[in-house]
Amino acid sequence: MRPVDLARHHGLSTQAVRNYEGASIIPPAHRSPTGYRDYTATHAAGLAAYLALVPAFGYSTSRRIMQAVTGGQLDEALEYVDDGHSLLARDRSTLRTVEAALSHLGAVTPDAAAGTRAPYSIGELARHLALNPATLAHLGTRRNPHPTT
Repeated sequence: MRPVDLARHHGLSTQAVRNYEGASIIPPAHRSPTGYRDYTATHAAGLAAYLALVPAFGYSTSRRIMQAVTGGQLDEALEYVDDGHSLLARDRSTLRTVEAALSHLGAVTPDAAAGTRAPYSIGELARHLALNPATLAHLGTRRNPHPTT
């Protein structure tokens, strides 16, 4: 299949597909005699796997997993998956601790917080707590599923 076909199927740009190939997230495409890329079902499956890993493990770990798979290093890929699971378990534990602490503080209404800047951005707070920013974002959607901003 053409790069545009693979890209459209996954809601990506053709440049993103080429970038994933260049980063060894998917295997190198076969090239036609005129130099055009020809992707297969294997490429489509690899791209789908990477895109499925990202919400759980983030871009960096997902990239490492797929590079190991593409490179034929299954044991290394599984180690990255195990490390990712350990990190997720730690994040869940920290999240429960943060939720418990926040429940003692009471709810802050949007009116009370209007016009004030939080002392930390999500990214800054995540770094201070040694969490993935997505974990804190998840906490925010659980506490306020319909934010006004």
